Amino acid sequence: MPKLTILLADNSMDKLYHGLVLALDARSIDWTVKFFVTSQAVSIFTKKFKGKSKLRLGFLARLFVESEMKRMKLPDTSVLIEEAIKEGVEFYVDEVGLKIAHLGKEDLLDNVKLSGGITYLKEAQDSDVVVTL
Repeated sequence: MPKLTILLADNSMDKLYHGLVLALDARSIDWTVKFFVTSQAVSIFTKKFKGKSKLRLGFLARLFVESEMKRMKLPDTSVLIEEAIKEGVEFYVDEVGLKIAHLGKEDLLDNVKLSGGITYLKEAQDSDVVVTL
């Protein structure tokens, strides 16, 4: 079975959204998907943020993007994360990034695992496609 590994190192909504769409598309054609989250993005996968990313835009631009997403009926990133978990996408959060954010394993969303660089490298080495966002 082909395998996709995604590395998300940014907490911007657009990169998260595209990563989730790629993950769900890959699962729809029976690929194995490993989704690694590091750096600032770790907070997105905690109970505090519940899968919602922060749009790094000015106030008016953020309102415009949010209204366009609603108008086009695009699902929120938290909905996509839930769907991806149901479809079998495996999410891994970098342990060091979590510690830097002053968070622990108990703060993670359900079905999200801790990992480190070696886990990512081994998965990436065995993957058919690796995407970094």
